[in-house]
Amino acid sequence: ALRESQSMLQLVLDTIPARVFWKDRRSVYLGCNGIFARDAGLATPEEIVGKTDYDLAWKQEEADFFRECDRRVMETDRPEYHIIEPQLQADGKQAWLDTNKIPLHDAEGNVVGILGTYEDITQRVRAEEENKRLEAQMQHAQKLESLGVLAGGIAHDFNNLLVGVLGNAGLALLELPSASPARQTIRRIETAAQRAAELTRQMLAYSGKGKFVVESLDLSKLVEEMAHLLRVSVSKKAILRFNLADHLPAIHADATQIRQVVMNLITNASDALGPRSGVVVVNTGVTYADRAYLSATPTHDELPAGYYVYVEVTDTGCGMDADTLTRIFDPFFTTKFSGRGLGLSAVLGIVRGHHGALKVDSAPGRGTTFRVLFPRSEAPESSGEAATGEKSTTGPDWRGTGTLLVVDDEEAVRIVAKMTLERFGFSVLTAGDGQEALECFRAHAGEITAVLLDMTMPKMSGEEVFQELRRIRPDIPIILSSGYDEEDAVSLFTGQKLAGFVQKPYRPMELLEKVRTVLQF
Repeated sequence: ALRESQSMLQLVLDTIPARVFWKDRRSVYLGCNGIFARDAGLATPEEIVGKTDYDLAWKQEEADFFRECDRRVMETDRPEYHIIEPQLQADGKQAWLDTNKIPLHDAEGNVVGILGTYEDITQRVRAEEENKRLEAQMQHAQKLESLGVLAGGIAHDFNNLLVGVLGNAGLALLELPSASPARQTIRRIETAAQRAAELTRQMLAYSGKGKFVVESLDLSKLVEEMAHLLRVSVSKKAILRFNLADHLPAIHADATQIRQVVMNLITNASDALGPRSGVVVVNTGVTYADRAYLSATPTHDELPAGYYVYVEVTDTGCGMDADTLTRIFDPFFTTKFSGRGLGLSAVLGIVRGHHGALKVDSAPGRGTTFRVLFPRSEAPESSGEAATGEKSTTGPDWRGTGTLLVVDDEEAVRIVAKMTLERFGFSVLTAGDGQEALECFRAHAGEITAVLLDMTMPKMSGEEVFQELRRIRPDIPIILSSGYDEEDAVSLFTGQKLAGFVQKPYRPMELLEKVRTVLQF
């Protein structure tokens, strides 16, 4: 009867889904159930008798933690519930436990040991960690997206202002005699405006709306061609080394933008060295990236698993802590005394625009590695030389004829366009929004030769105005104007015979050349 009772008790203990164990006053095990024995690496529960935590599969520090909990419960004669404990199990896997420990009493009420139960909550802990990671990643992605929208909006408005600056400067140069001393001053205004235009291009790149001239490139060749420029761009105390893979698959990318990425990463790596000597290494190659790897990058955006061509820049500098790593892609964030502009945020925008990924590995005192991955292309690579358009044949004495309707919500743009076109013989009508443009066009539909149409306007979008203009007069040539990427802007008008596109900010002669080409003068 005693054996049957003991057998039934053991059966009950082994059937309980929780782990159960009990110890004496010295924390020596007196018994356990079967599932606990398996966690401890024992074949049967009987093997636990006489052992301590130091005899089992746990780590030394885990055994110390368990013994300290035992001592506290027995000395205070008070149970402790929901103790979250780590445990290295016999199979080598790390588990997390939710443990309860209760003091055991004899007939006189003296504490003679401890009874413990625990539940393996490893899956729950991992799920919570994954949820936290995904939540942090989502918040980061939303922050980048909102910053991208902000950067794109600012760049759009800034481009309109720069049309006024560059346009008026260009018109002034056309009016001034060649010997005028004011020409040099106006040239400086043009130079400053062009630098501002470059900043707006970086902002548009960050927002994912930058203008790309896409071609098939060999990443190693592109970096190799930059080698001299890169060497003179780094600190004199920096040793620059290249490990460039041969016969890389081509990538489909904008050479100018990729050069900007490489240059930015190199200058950042050089700055990270500080006043000390150090090494900056540039590697290229091909790697397979699975979804888990890509989802851990700030540019993941559901990129497909597959082979990616990468450029990697590693430095032996000061490294970054976790807080800095969360902020490095914010526009204008810098750890230097004086920042250089958009920095890594522009790099991130360019990479996102190329459907690539960016991985950062850094720790204080261990240096930093940036790896930028681009989808490989099946097309043969080109030299990476920037495409050049036809040289303008429109001189200062050229004259055109006809009436153009200029539609733009920015007054400075309308004024510059009107003055430019009238300066070269055209009649010009203007409208500040889509509704005004349609009213003007209906009143002068027979005499208007072409329309210069802004892409982004209040009340009606450029696309909506385009459709209405074509309903009124299907043959009217319409030139689209925008600060955004030509490919994105023009894609909205696929198959609708858009006459041309002019990128903001433009100079007077650039606008005139586009009009001359469209009207075939």
